[in-house]
Amino acid sequence: MIRLHILVLSLLCAVTLFAQTKNAPPITQKVLLENQFVRVLEIRYPPGVFESKHSHAAGVTIALSDYENETKTIPEGKVTRRPTRFGEIRWAEPVTHEARNTGSTEQRVIRIELKPNPPVADAGKTFASVASLDPVELLKSTVKPVLENQYVRVIESRSPPGNSEPRHRHMRGVTVALSNSEVETTSYPGGVTRQTNKLGDVHWLDWREHAGRNIGKTEARIVIVELK
Repeated sequence: MIRLHILVLSLLCAVTLFAQTKNAPPITQKVLLENQFVRVLEIRYPPGVFESKHSHAAGVTIALSDYENETKTIPEGKVTRRPTRFGEIRWAEPVTHEARNTGSTEQRVIRIELKPNPPVADAGKTFASVASLDPVELLKSTVKPVLENQYVRVIESRSPPGNSEPRHRHMRGVTVALSNSEVETTSYPGGVTRQTNKLGDVHWLDWREHAGRNIGKTEARIVIVELK
């Protein structure tokens, strides 16, 4: 009889835990990276999910899926509805709002929020110092500027399989992978490293001078958010 009671109690606990797990609201925002310069969030809203009042700092958003959503600013009450396509990159002002996924697909976004009063760049590691090795100028066939303002410069690199990139420089910032890929990097000074990227991978990029090569079988598509 005691064993029967224990079995019944265990089954009831399991059913209760399943119900709590099933009914629990989905986790929609996760911090992927944070330092003295940025906080990087991965936002994943299943279709129909509503996010109550919350705030974001200024920064850059990068869409990792096609989706449709609706936002309502607080306290202004301004409602915005719009579709977004995979790979879209936008500048986002500071905001307090509510949000809802109004479409039929998951809303997956990387949001790079800038920290106030970040440390200044080291001497010789400014945008002016990289002019002669600027990837936008040196790698025009694969690197395109997407967005630039007083805070950031956003560029997108699309390197086909087997492509090699000559020596160039990047400011510190954040990289976001828009494809699965394998790349080889030769750093100056430093050595050769290899890295496997998966869609949505986020990495902090310190000031760097390097050459690169796509050693995989797929396009290496990467967004780089350089901080000014």
